[in-house]
Amino acid sequence: MTSPTDSPLLLRPTRVRWLIFGIACAASWLLYVHRYAWGAIRPYFRAENPELSAVELGWIDSAFLATYAIGQVPGGLAGDLLGPRATLSVFTLVWSLAAAGVAWTGGFWGLVGARASFGLAQAGAYPVISKITKVWFPLATRTTVQGAVTAMGRVGGACATLVISAGLMGVLGLSWQTSLFAVTLPGVLLAAAVWLIVRNRPSEHPWTNAAEQNLLDSPSREGEAPAEPRESGALPARQKPRPPESPPPLLQLTAGSLFSLAMMFLYVTASTFQDQFYVNLLPSYLVEEHKLSPLTMGLLTPLVLMGGAAGGIIGGILNDKLIQRTGNRRWARSGVAFTGKFVAACLVMLSMLFDDVWLIIAILVAVRVFSDWSLPTQWAAVTDMGGRAGATLFGIVNTVGILGGFAAGPIFGILRHHYDWPGVFAGVAGMCLFAAVTWLFLDCTKKVVND
Repeated sequence: MTSPTDSPLLLRPTRVRWLIFGIACAASWLLYVHRYAWGAIRPYFRAENPELSAVELGWIDSAFLATYAIGQVPGGLAGDLLGPRATLSVFTLVWSLAAAGVAWTGGFWGLVGARASFGLAQAGAYPVISKITKVWFPLATRTTVQGAVTAMGRVGGACATLVISAGLMGVLGLSWQTSLFAVTLPGVLLAAAVWLIVRNRPSEHPWTNAAEQNLLDSPSREGEAPAEPRESGALPARQKPRPPESPPPLLQLTAGSLFSLAMMFLYVTASTFQDQFYVNLLPSYLVEEHKLSPLTMGLLTPLVLMGGAAGGIIGGILNDKLIQRTGNRRWARSGVAFTGKFVAACLVMLSMLFDDVWLIIAILVAVRVFSDWSLPTQWAAVTDMGGRAGATLFGIVNTVGILGGFAAGPIFGILRHHYDWPGVFAGVAGMCLFAAVTWLFLDCTKKVVND
């Protein structure tokens, strides 16, 4: 007679972690739909507000990043101390309601305020999502998972112009204001789903069994996932929820970790700077320089951003495969990130040699593939260095990087004013090259907080 403990249903780990993965991907996707919505409506907003100069528009672009930077560390701390379930639910609800802020305000300072409110609401999302991926997935597959979550953000950015410009505006003929209101409702639904489905740890989730809890909660050797339970023999009793962790220490810096952290700061500053071209200016470039209609622009822009989604997945897989093959976490991560940003810089410069918009789009797709395959490397390196305060360190790193993004708005405006679009493209290429070089000196194995 088979005992209850021998039942295959109890011996096999449940798969709640993949449901949590789906929620993390949905949050990443929607976050970028809302973030890229401003870029999608920007050329039409500018046409209705000709009194605003290119530099003033640059400051409006950057207003989001000012408060996005301010909110990073508090958002990461909230995720570490209060848990991801409550914090991600609140962040998702508030940023979704703030997404349409520019549709009901006007004037330079009113627009700055609307963008700033939206940035503050979105600030804590990715630090908390990084906490979720660390808690719910073993180390051996974590970078691949983080790469997929990152890629869904890029898919969301691509969908922003596809849904808003091509669909709501181009096909349905809605105004840009009404289109913004239409894309806020999914965020309210997602906030409710996070609260109902996500838990702070596998052992707290009523849908996990002991096998899945052991797979995820049990300590494992560095670079190795816990073994799956065997098909025979009794499983341990269902684990009791762990007591809350004590607040993590802020930083435990040595000379090596301080230098690597400084390199990470320089990298994210340059990388975030160049990324603002795709967030805010690519639709404007296609409409103003190549005279594309909302429908055509809305169809072409996603191709470039989908290149970033593919790059995120490729980069995560490359990281895990190289680490498994070489056993060298430091150079596996640095090699992937350096190669991606260096090739991207070369391709941006190449795109400046052509006038055909279809060829330029094809090159920019390749740019995003190579540039964005370093993004899961960044996530994983911060996780490596951050230990049990990974979400807090993620918030600190994001805060520093956002300074580069904040500077990009007015600087791109100045480059556009004096050198037109070639100046903007040269700025993108230069920042990609600088970002690549930092990985030659960055050692992700130098921890700033121990596990």
